[in-house]
Formats: sequence, C-alpha cells, structure tokens
Amino acid sequence: MNKKIMTVDLEPDVDGRFRSLTECIPKLLNYFDDQKIKATFFTVSSLLEKHESLIKEISKKHEISSHSHTHSILNPANTSWEIRHSKEVFKEYGFDVKGFRAPKFITTKNHFKLLKEHEYSYDSSLARYFPGRYANWGMKGKPYVKDGIIEFPSPNFVWPMVNSGLSYLKLLHPVSKVFPKPYMFYLHPWEFLEGVEGKGFVGTLLERNSGRKAVEIFRSYVEGQKWIGCRDWMKENKLKI
Repeated sequence: MNKKIMTVDLEPDVDGRFRSLTECIPKLLNYFDDQKIKATFFTVSSLLEKHESLIKEISKKHEISSHSHTHSILNPANTSWEIRHSKEVFKEYGFDVKGFRAPKFITTKNHFKLLKEHEYSYDSSLARYFPGRYANWGMKGKPYVKDGIIEFPSPNFVWPMVNSGLSYLKLLHPVSKVFPKPYMFYLHPWEFLEGVEGKGFVGTLLERNSGRKAVEIFRSYVEGQKWIGCRDWMKENKLKI
C-alpha cells in the first residue's frame, strides 16, 4: 500500500482563540497513535510562547515544520521576516525545522529564494487555484524540485480548486465520500471544535459539518490508509537536496 502524507496546520482557531490546542490536539494525537499515523505539523512559531510543552509533546512522534511566525498573510513587506524569524524562534526552542507552509497557501514572487536563503529543505505552500488568493495553473500535482527546494504542492480532490483538505471534505459531504485519496491531505484542529464561528462568507462555509461530524468524516477518510509526514516521505522516496 502506498503511503500518503498527513499534514496538520497548527495555528490559532478561525475565531482567533486557541481552544483547539487544548480541546482537540490531545484527542487527535491519541487517534494518530491508535491508527499508527505519523504527520507533519506545520506550526505557527509564535504559539511556542504559551504552548511550548504541547508542541514538544507533538514532536516526540511527529515532525514539526513552520507555518510562519504570526500566521499573517505573506506579502512583499513581511515575507522575509516571517520565514526567517519563524526559523529563528524554532531554533531557540530546540527545533530544527526543515519545511514551510505559507498561511492560506499565499506566496510572494521571491518565496523559494527566501526559503533557500534561510536553509529550509522543502515547502508545501502551493495550491492550484482559489479566487482572489492564488492561481498556479502550471503547478505540478506531485512533489518536485523548484529552485533547490522540494515542493509538496497541495493536490486537488476535484480540479482545479477543491484542495485535498478536511475543510473541503466536510463542506461537500456527503458527495465527498466518493472523492479520491491524493498523495497528501491537510487539516486544521479547530475544524473539530463544536460551535466554531468563522467570519464572512468563507467563515460560514468553514462552519459546515464541524465538531463531531468533522471527526466522523475525517476518520472515515483516513482509515485503511498508511500515513506519514513529509520528511519521512522524502526519506522513503529518496528525495533530498
């Protein structure tokens, strides 16, 4: 059975709070243990200030990578600082992070140059299309090397804009029961919260099938597959820079 990549975006909740770190992460880690799932947690480094022990607990069995320092949308003014400072903060806390994922999959033109400059080995920031956010029409559907960085692009359930994440899986449930299982999947722990409240139209969509229903949908999707993190996938497929 081919192993697939499990990724978790560890970030503030959609409402700006942090309930999911205490209410959802322990349950998720226990479930990963039960199912023998290994994952990459793309983590916002500012969380270390108040949640160091939790992140270190995660790192005992899973890979920690960067999801920027503040989870702000990247732009020409802040990209270099978010990429560099996140790496520095992780190092201060004893983490040697190798991967990066941009918040909301939004990148700038010098993205890969900055990753290389600050000694990241891989990235998972490219997704194909979302109106007003990104349009990477020429993006490959599987891992590849770009400017000296291994890119793990977000695959689609349905081309071109239904990314392989829990957000879409639960939004389009029950139709999503027939979706294929691409090489990589992502989720946000706050999707397992009851009563999650987003903002605006997109926030309303994120609320659909959250909480216990999201747990049910997630478990149905992942069980019966073998899941590992990005770094382990690179090792098993002999991908290195």
